[in-house]
Amino acid sequence: MVTLLNANAARPHYVGADVGGTKVRTLVTDDSGEVVWSSTEPTEHDVAGQIARQVRALGPGRVRALGVGVPGVVAPDTGVVSRAPNVPGLDGLPLAERLTAVLGVPVAVENDIAAAALAEQRLRGSAGSTLAVVAAGTGIGLGVVHDGRPIRGETGAAGEIADLPIGSGRLLEDAVSVAGLLRSYRFLGGDEGRSVRDLLAAADEGEPLAALALTEYTADLAQGVAMVAAVLDPAWFVLTGGIGAHPRVLAEVREHLGPPLSARVIPSALGPDSPAHGAVLLAFRAAGVPLP
Repeated sequence: MVTLLNANAARPHYVGADVGGTKVRTLVTDDSGEVVWSSTEPTEHDVAGQIARQVRALGPGRVRALGVGVPGVVAPDTGVVSRAPNVPGLDGLPLAERLTAVLGVPVAVENDIAAAALAEQRLRGSAGSTLAVVAAGTGIGLGVVHDGRPIRGETGAAGEIADLPIGSGRLLEDAVSVAGLLRSYRFLGGDEGRSVRDLLAAADEGEPLAALALTEYTADLAQGVAMVAAVLDPAWFVLTGGIGAHPRVLAEVREHLGPPLSARVIPSALGPDSPAHGAVLLAFRAAGVPLP
């Protein structure tokens, strides 16, 4: 059994798990929303079993509800997860149903970026408005909430913006991805062996090829933001992800967009933990209790 920090065993606890291709980030809060335990583990092949093991380790009767963010589409009617190629065994799995049966507690499952958007909106106290999280890293994804509720679409695939056409026969993720950024850099004559982290550092230092490749990337990212703005008109765009969270990327996207839209593009207030915090909020909702 794990030891919960500053926790009263008599109080209910809520678990939020953010499932990624390489790791599972888990937060446990008490009923006030205070984080009393956290963990980061490599993602296992049986991710449902992994999450169930973490919940059981907290002790019998201590967990009131569980929320999970996943990198894929969650069908609104069946809860079946799809389009999650980076997590073995997740595609085709009714994850909430499986975990509820195993653990005997309410479980809610949501797209991880939508979960992040829930947390970002809750922190800003902007319920009643529309907020979008744009996650730019290995690929590109979008999560949108309005008045504290995710916008899922008919099949749960709202926010799958990777396939948006951006001209010249390209899709958004062809350009706005790790592979797209590195391909652009190498096409310009850059070092074949350079990583994205090194490229970003080189751009910050003023290396011309790295700076040009990044400018092309941020121009395409800004185009994606502008397209979402034209359709949904969010009050805020929160940039996250391994590339999107970089200060230079934020600054360049704002520059490409120009006012007034540029003022609505902001950094994450919660950083990489925003999906896990959003998953905790899902747990509170699954239990039918007011959010902290």
